[in-house]
Amino acid sequence: MARQRFVLGAALLALAAATPLAAQTHDWQYKWFWGAKGGALGYTLPRSGQVFGPQVGAEWVITARRTALYAGYSQSTIQERDYYPFTGISTDIPVIFESMRRIQIAVIVFPTSGAFQPYVGGGFVIETLTNTRADSTLSSGNQTTVDRALQDQSAGGFALVMGGLQLRMGAKLALYGQYQGSPQGRDFLLPGSSHSLEFGLRYAFLAAREDDITSRR
Repeated sequence: MARQRFVLGAALLALAAATPLAAQTHDWQYKWFWGAKGGALGYTLPRSGQVFGPQVGAEWVITARRTALYAGYSQSTIQERDYYPFTGISTDIPVIFESMRRIQIAVIVFPTSGAFQPYVGGGFVIETLTNTRADSTLSSGNQTTVDRALQDQSAGGFALVMGGLQLRMGAKLALYGQYQGSPQGRDFLLPGSSHSLEFGLRYAFLAAREDDITSRR
């Protein structure tokens, strides 16, 4: 298995190196990349602490000279159950949510134009917990309190930082790995912050605009 991975890695590097250097310098600019990704999402539960679960998603990257507009969507694929405090209720209430959906919008910067491209960026993320509900029989008054709190605290928008590295293979295809981090607000059901590690591929189906490669500097 290790030998197969080594051979595959060497083949990918050879393909990237086979592209002429002049073409590798600018052929990623002014394109619209579609991507698919998977990885792990970490967040904090009130009693259980830091937990991690799998996630899958898609993304769009519209490149300019050294910057790009990034839009992404991802969803965790694991159900969580933990106990949460609610104002006006003396005991913590068990709550279930079935997944976390995340919409990310950011501006990213590419400092270099080689086959291996690091990048950093920032923006915001909208996080939504799906099918959130109390896993307990409550009195009518407490049920109303919990339902209102869950409605208000199951979604929120937060700052987002991200960084990654992509391996470009020709003019249209790139493999990448990236990190995303977000501090979650006090009004959100989950305390602490979220951390996402993602791997995937991007492919340029369209040009973002008509452009002459000789004019790019």
